[in-house]
Amino acid sequence: MLSKYNIIWDSPSKDCTGVMPIGNGDIGAGIYAIEDDALYLLLSKDGAVNYEGELYKTGRVKITISPNPFANDGFTQTLDIEKGRINIKTKTVDINIWADANFNVYNIEIRADRDIALSAVPEFWERIDGTKDVCLQNNGHILWYFNVGDRSRYTEELAQFSMEHIADGNNDPYRYTVFGNLMECGECAVQGSRLAGNGTKFDIKIYGLSRQTPHVYEWIHEMEQMAQENKQRKNTWQNHLDWWSAFWERSYIFITDNEVQPQQRRQPNFHMTLDGHLNAADNGELVSQAYTVFRFLMACQSRGKNQMKFNGGLFTQQFYTTQKRDRRVCPKELSGRRMLLHEDDRLWGGRYTFQNQRLMFWPLLVSGDFELMFPFFNYYHKLLETRKEYTKKWFGHEGAFFRENLQPTGMDLPEQGRIFPPKTKRGEKYEGWYHDYYFTCSLELVVMMINYVWYTGDATFSEYMLAPMAREVLTFYDKHYERDRNGKLVLDPAQVLETFWIAVNPAPDIAGLHYILNAVLDMEIGSNEDKQNWTRLLSELPPVPMHTVNGDTAIAPAEKYEKLENFENGELYPVFPFTKYGVGFDTNDIVENTMKNRTNPNAFCGRCWTQDQIDWAHAGNAVEARDGLIKRFRTASPFHRFPFYGRENPDSCPDFDHFGSGSIALQHMLVQETGDEIHLLPAWPHNWDVKFKLRIRNNGVVEGEVKGGKLLHWDIYPVEFKEKVAINIDWN
Repeated sequence: MLSKYNIIWDSPSKDCTGVMPIGNGDIGAGIYAIEDDALYLLLSKDGAVNYEGELYKTGRVKITISPNPFANDGFTQTLDIEKGRINIKTKTVDINIWADANFNVYNIEIRADRDIALSAVPEFWERIDGTKDVCLQNNGHILWYFNVGDRSRYTEELAQFSMEHIADGNNDPYRYTVFGNLMECGECAVQGSRLAGNGTKFDIKIYGLSRQTPHVYEWIHEMEQMAQENKQRKNTWQNHLDWWSAFWERSYIFITDNEVQPQQRRQPNFHMTLDGHLNAADNGELVSQAYTVFRFLMACQSRGKNQMKFNGGLFTQQFYTTQKRDRRVCPKELSGRRMLLHEDDRLWGGRYTFQNQRLMFWPLLVSGDFELMFPFFNYYHKLLETRKEYTKKWFGHEGAFFRENLQPTGMDLPEQGRIFPPKTKRGEKYEGWYHDYYFTCSLELVVMMINYVWYTGDATFSEYMLAPMAREVLTFYDKHYERDRNGKLVLDPAQVLETFWIAVNPAPDIAGLHYILNAVLDMEIGSNEDKQNWTRLLSELPPVPMHTVNGDTAIAPAEKYEKLENFENGELYPVFPFTKYGVGFDTNDIVENTMKNRTNPNAFCGRCWTQDQIDWAHAGNAVEARDGLIKRFRTASPFHRFPFYGRENPDSCPDFDHFGSGSIALQHMLVQETGDEIHLLPAWPHNWDVKFKLRIRNNGVVEGEVKGGKLLHWDIYPVEFKEKVAINIDWN
């Protein structure tokens, strides 16, 4: 079933915009073969950051083959997602490229039917800060590195917030970072700065390494040790296949539209229109492929030390644009006004933007890819003490909060001269700004941790990560806000995400507090003092604000607000991620009414971080959820050849939260859980056949098949969970 979701190209790429991604979770590469040129690998590595946190590429390798095999007919390039490899076939050569799932090495295996001459050379460019990489030849291999050296904005960033007193050289995420690659090939010899050889068989290996050390020779020594260690490893290809096999066996969603005849269904190649839309006869298959390829891309770049970045992750690439954006634009002009962006270019820089980041990690629960969530959780957990100190320093009370844009140092990203959030008193007049009182990220982080424990039963995580995070975030809300005359918490000043400013009692925060307090008390985590405080705080919470629109009850964004400035539907956050309304609560009508009257319907044409399809799924509205997903996944980037890189505007290009949001919606169309109930097919359209296997809470698994509008069969493990299942009445 997986093979039909492979991406297959029947011609070489025209230029560097035609990359195809490959990775092992910690290293990643964009692969492209150019018809009248060569094969290229644009290399990336988690942790390859400069002195201010910008994630750089680790270089590019150009592999030239003579005679040129890409100049003839008969070319195919396949992203084989089942095996985690890229295969290129021509009339004369067969090339396999794979990033070892168990070791940080790329394998480029070239087999020719006649003698060929091969040259492999690393390519470099002037970095954004004006520096360049260093290239060395030693012991029959070539290695190169970028050395940040004794440079860092760590202390400077802390000083902006009067936090330099916490500076600790051991916590500096930038200084002394060294990153790069080592390339070797047993069939080639080193000739200057390149590997060269003649024959019919070549096995090129490129290793990737990033570490912090003041001594470059330590990095060189470790890199050469990696190469030696790899030579001793056995069955590497089979072990690589085993890893991917286990990954795909965890879960799957395979969809076809039963109204489309088999002969009408598309081949794996897409037709992409000039404005960046994908044409496909079978929209169900397109949605399923987008979901599956996104899951593959998460596995390719979410097993390193740091959480992957929504704004391109390891797979940012060059592309052409008519807009001059900032200092990262490469100064060379091509084709008139069309500019080729710098290799290290990335919109939104080194920050981690929570509204976007979260959407890539939520789907990993239902797909069972739990280990891919740890870089995300670890990032915020590591910063908890810093954020506690930040809260105490600025607001003068205990607890911790996380805002929308955090730097790797744990500091907020200053915007428009705003560094700290303002200290407005309750009832005071203020102007408002996008992130002034946007503390909701803290709550959603805790909710994601709660769900991780519900799915995995990980008691260690619950004790050492969830409980401390919940304690500090709840303490922040407890200490930060006053009570009214009835003893109820009043969130003022506040705001609803970035959209509704100068608000009182925003729906997302109220719903998030209810969700967390009920969950942690039910889970019986924390100390006795925690439980007493949490019980009290729960009794002090006001209800989620509601209002009447055209005679129907709907969720209100807040008890009141004064300004509307952005495009988020914060009134739907009590539906997701702070699920208190919807299918499982017999409040579908409230969700439906809220959706019909939401402030920003189909913002940005339903793409990027918007979550309309998720909310339609929780309303039990299969048609709206389906049609929204089709529209979302038919929208591609006109800047890239690869069809599943979200387009620029409103955010980055590639944009991965675009696929994360759609993946959540697709999963919730099949399965939703509330309390002790498991709702199967709560929002599934009759015209989509599906085979699925998904994870549920308490280490459970549910699988089944729908065909021709009928639920043919389903199973659940453990079997005792069957009594908890409620099947959509339309499928009985």
